[in-house]
Amino acid sequence: MNLILILFALWNFSNPADLKLNFGENKTQSWSVINDGVMGGMSQGVAKYQENSVTFLGTIRLDNNGGFSSLKSPFSAKDLSSFKHVEIRYRSKGIPMAFTLENSRAWYNTYYRMGLPSTDGKWEIAALTLKKFEGQRVGQSTGTRMNTDFASEVIRMGFINDAKGPGDFEFEIDYIQFK
Repeated sequence: MNLILILFALWNFSNPADLKLNFGENKTQSWSVINDGVMGGMSQGVAKYQENSVTFLGTIRLDNNGGFSSLKSPFSAKDLSSFKHVEIRYRSKGIPMAFTLENSRAWYNTYYRMGLPSTDGKWEIAALTLKKFEGQRVGQSTGTRMNTDFASEVIRMGFINDAKGPGDFEFEIDYIQFK
């Protein structure tokens, strides 16, 4: 029951300026890892929750048509159309990651993403413009940018590797804030 109340508090703010997911303050551990094993791949990823952050780490392998590992929030409808940017405080090593926004439960539908470069283990704050997020479908660019209609129907956010090659990654997230 406490987890449900925490998730409700995270996603249902009366003031849009308060839309911040702080992994240290909110103590949420409800995000899940989805690897390419769902389609026969052999990549590995795990989420480790610390006191002030969550670390997503693993190895991308291309065996058996693999090549991805992702960390996803629970499904929860949220209208992000009033926001212009998302700010993410993170540090990383290895394969770079991308931040994703989805409005469908179907894996084959278009979602939007923006790359986050590797930081060589140093904390950085990335300020990403939502209308510059690029459309993707089944790992391929759609050539589209995110619009207000899509932003008003987001049901999940997440992170996925942003490189098409094998290797290790370590990605630690402090907070995500929409502004």
